[in-house]
Amino acid sequence: MLQAQWTSDGIGAVEVAPGPLEPGWVRLQVTVCGICGSDLHYYSGKLPMPVGDVPGHEMVGTILEGGKGLADCLYAVEPNIPCLECQQCAAGNQHLCQRARFIGLASPGGLARSIDVPTYTLHPVKTSIPPLTASLAEPLACSYRAVQLARLQIESRVLILGAGTIGLLAGLLARDRAAEVAITARHPHQQEAARRLGLLPLDEDGAEDWAGDREPDVMIETVGGAANTIHQAIEACQPGGRIVIVGIFTQPPTVNALALVIKEVEMVGSSLYGLGRHGREFRSTVELIPRYRGEMEALLTHQFPLASVAEAFACAADKSSGAIKVTVITG
Repeated sequence: MLQAQWTSDGIGAVEVAPGPLEPGWVRLQVTVCGICGSDLHYYSGKLPMPVGDVPGHEMVGTILEGGKGLADCLYAVEPNIPCLECQQCAAGNQHLCQRARFIGLASPGGLARSIDVPTYTLHPVKTSIPPLTASLAEPLACSYRAVQLARLQIESRVLILGAGTIGLLAGLLARDRAAEVAITARHPHQQEAARRLGLLPLDEDGAEDWAGDREPDVMIETVGGAANTIHQAIEACQPGGRIVIVGIFTQPPTVNALALVIKEVEMVGSSLYGLGRHGREFRSTVELIPRYRGEMEALLTHQFPLASVAEAFACAADKSSGAIKVTVITG
């Protein structure tokens, strides 16, 4: 079986033999797996590269083995595997389980011909949705939770920091719930993608001017890394506003605590996907895909075969390539 693996100098594809299937798990033939911004933190060396591990958590596929009684269809995989025994799991907060294993990090990932996953992580995809589009279910779910935590009102003015996949999808969801949605976009192809989604793209200076004029009451941070975006969010947010942090930071960010106190700004982290009004947020997101299919598909900029996974990562890491979502075709 061909799979991607982190190596001492990057990433490559190797042949391995699959092991035995655990009880209660299924073996999925992976069709498509996207490359996430968090994967790029490892690729760039900003986070310690887990040599020998198999990355990939934005995957869809069909059942090869196990899963008795499950439908023969395409499934999106919810990649968080909680312990199901701790206090957080008992309270329904499986996304906050501190003993959880995450597929593509603490458990082998989806950049492979096949993957073993617990049955309860599978979410059926409507037959009208192609696998490439369905692979956006995981980033859409991250964005969905962030927008839920933002507590948007019809009069809300929203500024999203970062026009990667998560930021653009958060903007797409916020667009239908708020009065105005702007987004910071550094690159021309990100600006064009934002316009296609009905968002207002802004460069750094433009964002400062827009925030000074419009006084956004909701900020959604999606950049992470080593960016100074939490400071920027506190400065831009109106007094009494709310900041939702989604980005994965690779070093502790600077926080203007005085401004945070004086402005009484609420700041909340958004971790993965949990439970919402309609049950599991990941499942709710999968059911949303048909509504936004056409707009989401515009974000799928590049596709590579699994054997060319190194080239796929190089493309995703190089924004001059015009990449937004780079996807690996594994099936």
